Amino acid sequence: MACGPKCSFFCLFISVWGVIQLTLMGIFFLTHSLTLVDDLPLTLLSHSLERFKFDADVAYFTVAIRCFATAFLYLCFGILSIYCICRNKAKERSALKSSLKH
Repeated sequence: MACGPKCSFFCLFISVWGVIQLTLMGIFFLTHSLTLVDDLPLTLLSHSLERFKFDADVAYFTVAIRCFATAFLYLCFGILSIYCICRNKAKERSALKSSLKH
């Protein structure tokens, strides 16, 4: 693989951190956390309160789904990093075995 052991561990760390953060953000968006209302893609002017509530509900759900989808991508890259770590360890073991035979 093109990824060495240090790079693999770094990518794994970033992936784990990303999965945790984005999953929590997705949960907070699903629960309509008021602290995240500034991060919603809403227009500043609404014609009525009901329209604003509807737009906010749709925006909260959309952003939550995006967070969960991105967390899934980070999970996939984390699995790829684990695979790279295992391949690097297998290469090290085979190199050690071949050096011990000679």
